[in-house]
Amino acid sequence: MNATNKTENLKQRQKVSYASENQKGKNPKLKDASKKESTNKASGRTGLSMSRRISVSYTQMLIDTLLSCLILMFIVYIAYNLVVIGIETRVIINDLLLSDDLSESIYDIAVQKDTEIALSDSDGKILINTFRKDFSGSHPQIPVWFYRRDGAVFIMFKSHIQNSDGVFEIYIFRNVTKTVYEMITLFGFCIVLYTIVILMIYIRGKSITKNVLNPIAEMTKMTKEITAQNLNLRLNVTNAKDELKELIVTFNEMMDRIESAYNKQNQFVSDASHELRTPISVIQGYTRMLERWGKDDPEVLSEAIEAIGKETENMKELVEKLLFIARNDKDTLILNKEKFSLSDMMEELVKETRIVDKRHIIEDSIEKNIEIVGDRNRLKQAMRIFVDNAQKYTEPGKKIAIGLMKEDNRVVLSVKDEGCGIDSNDIQNIFDRFYRADQSRDRNKGGHGLGLSIAKIIILRHGGKIHVKSKLGEGSTFSVILNIQ
Repeated sequence: MNATNKTENLKQRQKVSYASENQKGKNPKLKDASKKESTNKASGRTGLSMSRRISVSYTQMLIDTLLSCLILMFIVYIAYNLVVIGIETRVIINDLLLSDDLSESIYDIAVQKDTEIALSDSDGKILINTFRKDFSGSHPQIPVWFYRRDGAVFIMFKSHIQNSDGVFEIYIFRNVTKTVYEMITLFGFCIVLYTIVILMIYIRGKSITKNVLNPIAEMTKMTKEITAQNLNLRLNVTNAKDELKELIVTFNEMMDRIESAYNKQNQFVSDASHELRTPISVIQGYTRMLERWGKDDPEVLSEAIEAIGKETENMKELVEKLLFIARNDKDTLILNKEKFSLSDMMEELVKETRIVDKRHIIEDSIEKNIEIVGDRNRLKQAMRIFVDNAQKYTEPGKKIAIGLMKEDNRVVLSVKDEGCGIDSNDIQNIFDRFYRADQSRDRNKGGHGLGLSIAKIIILRHGGKIHVKSKLGEGSTFSVILNIQ
C-alpha cells in the first residue's frame, strides 16, 4: 500500500510540474509549437490551397500590370495636353509681345482663341480682366494654377511682359473643361474595361490553374495509396504536360528503383534465411541425437562435434559475408589503401593455390614490378574468389590460368578456367547476391552465392571494372581492370 501511494504521489507531482512548466512557457515542445505558429502567422501563411494561391498571385500580378498601364496612360494623356496648351500659350504671349496696342491685342486674342486674359501692373493692380470680376491677382506665386468659373475649369499661366509702357504681369486662362470631361470619360471607360478584364483573367486563370494542378492532385491521391503491398502502382502521365509530365516520369522511375530495391531486399532476406536454415537444422539434429543417446557413443559424439563445428564455421562465414555487404550498402566499408606490389600479391596467390589445389594444372603469367595503390588484402580476397570459383567448376586435370599484365596506365588481372562455362543468359546476373547459375546449383559445390557480389564490391570500390567471357562447355575468363594511379 505504501509503495502504491508513493507511486501515485510521484505521478501527481510530475503532472503538477508539467502543468506549471506549460503555464510558465518552459515546456520545450509547447515553445517550439508556439514559435512555429507565430512564424507561420508572421510569414502570412494561410490555409489556402495551392491552386487558390496561384490564382490569387496570378490575378494580383495582372491587376498590378493593368493598373500600372492605366496610370501610365493617364500620365501620358495629361502630359500631352499640358504640352499642347503650353505651346499655344507661348504663341499667345509672343503675339502680345509683338503687339503695339496691348489692350486691343488682349481683347482680340480673347475672342479669337477662346482664351481669358488678365493684365496687371508691376504693383499688382488689375488693368484688364476678361476672366471674372472677383479676380484680383491674389494667387499662389507659381506659374501654373487651376480655377473654376461657372462650372468650367480653367488652367492659368502666369508670365511677364515688357514694352515701352513698362513691365506687366499677364495671366492667361485656358478653358480645359472639355479635356477634363474627356479624362473622366476615359477613366470611367478604363475602369469598366479594367473590371471586365480582371474578371476574365481571374475566371480563366482559375480554370487553367485547376487544369494544370489536377495531375498533382492525382499524384497526391496515388501516393497515399502506395504501400509495401502495391509498390507496382504508377502515376498516369496522359493528362500531364511539360514539367509535370517530367515530374511524373521521374516519380515513376523512382518507384521502379524502390520496387526493385525492395524486391531485392526481400529476396536477400529470404535467401539468407534459407542459407542459415540448413546449418541450423544440422546443428539441431546432432544436438537432439546427442541429447537422447549419442553422448554415450564415442563415435557418434566425435561425428557430431565435427559436423557441428563445420556448420558453425559455415554460418560464421555466411554472417561475415553478409556483414561485409551490409557495410557496403551503408557506405561504412573502409579500405586501407596503400602502395604495394601487385606482382608479389599475384605470385603469392598462385603459390597458395598450388599448395591447396593438387587436382588442377595451375598456370601463371605474371609481369614483374607492377605496383598499385589499393587495399592489398581486399584485392587478394577478390582474386581468391575468382580462383575458388574456377576450382569448383573445373574438372580435375584441367587448366586454371592466373595472369597479370600491364596495358598503358592500366593493369589487367585475369583468371581463366576450362570448366563448365556460364550461359549467356546468366552472365548478367552472376554478380547478384545469392545467385547461382543452373549448372552450379549442386550443394556439393559449397558456397552461398555471395562471393562474386563481394568481389564486385571490392573492384568497384577501387574504381575498376570486371569483364566476363564465357562459353558453355569451354570455360570462363574473369578479367579485372584497374587503374595504376
